[in-house]
Amino acid sequence: MFTQAPTAAFEYASEVCEAIDSKDEQRLARYLTENCTFVYANSDPVIGRENVAEASKAFMALIAGIKHQLLDVWASDDVVISRLDVTYTRKDGSTLKVPAVTIWRLCEKQINDYRIYIDVAPLFAH
Repeated sequence: MFTQAPTAAFEYASEVCEAIDSKDEQRLARYLTENCTFVYANSDPVIGRENVAEASKAFMALIAGIKHQLLDVWASDDVVISRLDVTYTRKDGSTLKVPAVTIWRLCEKQINDYRIYIDVAPLFAH
């Protein structure tokens, strides 16, 4: 899908990150297939667009803000892999920057399998 145009994969990943950073779960949901699988860190898988939207909404309620900085994006056929830094703003105003990797398997330009590899333990440690 993106093999011939790496900038297209970077632009797509940027759009998804902007949707997440908006903290609007319905904006994120537009990028997901109806029956997508979503796995965040070491959490159990969440299945289905609406369930992922609700899980995102619940997580976003725990923090004041989130900002993704894409560092690298690689694409091959229907897989997009991103290396990024995620800056979380806690409710007390403090911030935490954490490295992360996402792996997306796409189906017709929507994410069907969404994996986030990140250690968020420090986010709620203090």
